Amino acid sequence: MAAAKLLKNTRDKKMVAFKFNMFVFLAIVASMTFCSSAMEHMVGDDSGWVIPENPDFYTDWAANKTFTVGDTLVFDFYTGLHDVTPVIKEDYDSCSVTVPGTTIKTGPATLNLYIPGDHYFICSVEGHCLFNQKLAIYVVDNDSSN
Repeated sequence: MAAAKLLKNTRDKKMVAFKFNMFVFLAIVASMTFCSSAMEHMVGDDSGWVIPENPDFYTDWAANKTFTVGDTLVFDFYTGLHDVTPVIKEDYDSCSVTVPGTTIKTGPATLNLYIPGDHYFICSVEGHCLFNQKLAIYVVDNDSSN
C-alpha cells in the first residue's frame, strides 16, 4: 500500500513537472514569435518580380508596407528572364548600372535588409527597368528598446 501511494505521488510530481516544463517551453516559443519582428516581403506579392503592366505597380506595392532592419525581400523571378541588382539612386532613376555591385541572376533571390535608409533595386536585363521593373523602398531601424 505504501509503495502504491509512493508511486502515485511520484507520477503526480512528474506530471506536474512535465506540465510546468511544457508551459515554460510554450511561453518561450510564444515570446520568440512576438519579439521577432523580422518579416519576409514577397516583392510584387503573387505577381512576383516581372515587367509590370502598371508603371506604378512596385511603387504602389511598397507604399503600404513597412520595411525594417532584419526583414528580407524575396524577388521571385525565372532564372534567365530577369535578375535583381541593388543600385544607387542615380542608377535607379536612369535605369543604368554605373556603380558595379552584385547582380543576382538566379531566382528566387532573397536579400536581407541590414541597413536603414533608402534602398533601390532594378532588373538590369536590357529594357526591363525602363518598363518599370524597379523598386525603391525605405528601411526603418529596428528599435530594440521597446
